[in-house]
Amino acid sequence: MTLTRISEIIHEWMGWCPNAPVLRTASTVLSTPPVTVHPLEPDGKSGGTGRIDRGTSIAIVSIKTLVENKQLLWFSFLTGLVMAFMFIAQYGLHLLGTYPYYVINFPRWLVLTFVIDLASVFFLTVLMAGLILTISPKTGKPVSFLKGLSRTKSYLRPLTNWSVLLALLGTATYVPLYYSGYMRFTLYPVLDQFPFNFILFPEVYSTGPIGGTYAILSAVTSIVVVSGINIVLLILTLFVIPLLVLEKRRLPDAVAGSIALMKNVRGELFTCFFLLILVVSVAAMTSLLFRVVYGVIAPDMLLFWYPGDTWIAAAVLYMFILCGMIFVVSTIAGIAAVNLYTYAKSGRIPEIPDKKDDVAAFTQR
Repeated sequence: MTLTRISEIIHEWMGWCPNAPVLRTASTVLSTPPVTVHPLEPDGKSGGTGRIDRGTSIAIVSIKTLVENKQLLWFSFLTGLVMAFMFIAQYGLHLLGTYPYYVINFPRWLVLTFVIDLASVFFLTVLMAGLILTISPKTGKPVSFLKGLSRTKSYLRPLTNWSVLLALLGTATYVPLYYSGYMRFTLYPVLDQFPFNFILFPEVYSTGPIGGTYAILSAVTSIVVVSGINIVLLILTLFVIPLLVLEKRRLPDAVAGSIALMKNVRGELFTCFFLLILVVSVAAMTSLLFRVVYGVIAPDMLLFWYPGDTWIAAAVLYMFILCGMIFVVSTIAGIAAVNLYTYAKSGRIPEIPDKKDDVAAFTQR
């Protein structure tokens, strides 16, 4: 077989015919159909870096939302009142169970502990529901926080049921910690540092029926532990309240729905709340400066400290500022919970309301 024949066979296989007419065609332009860009869905497939970025963005948006809508600080103020009630109730409870009173036994102490926790959780749950009904896009026209809070009266029954469940879980966790000595061995050394001992420990050495009871120290320790337990429970069930008030689900459905939604945004949720907790921790660490300054000004009083009125006033002022900052961060955390819920449902990170249009409506009463 000649080379010419082999070439002809190859051309035939490739569909080329030397006698075929030449087709002249104009140059073509490839057109692509329009593409619809869908918002990013929180399906867990975007990688850890994307989750961290979105969690950080949600935290930043939440902070900016509070800055643009300062009337949301009502949430901070009312949260502070709830914590004040909790302290007073715990103080009275510890006082009744300490020498020379011993008025209550263990069953009564247990019931009162549950009642105090239930009242605190219920008020915080209602406040959270009011915040949701204020800033959630699903509620329609923006309103003030107090107006949103008034809307919670339609949801008091499911919120009460949810509060009872949280209080039961919280009390069941707190009681073993209280009797195990964990609170005394872990928090007492922390509260024995400057400037906390200027406020908490003088009552230990004072005279009278209340002096020497450790009631103030015990009350502060209790509310720190109980608050920590309640915060963990609320974070683990973050979307229950939004589902109760925005979608009007039954409590079992809301719990199941919250678990399902949290699986999709667990990275964003962890990042967002980690940043907020980090801010609070750094602020609390500034209390160590009191020991440094005190050591410079009064080094001879470190072993047998005698603070004086000036140091006590400075300690009280610091405590007020620290607590105020914590309550403000709690408002940011509430806003972040709403933003995380919105992101979990729609795949979009909510934007801050426009200052010119929405903020005026936001402050309506």
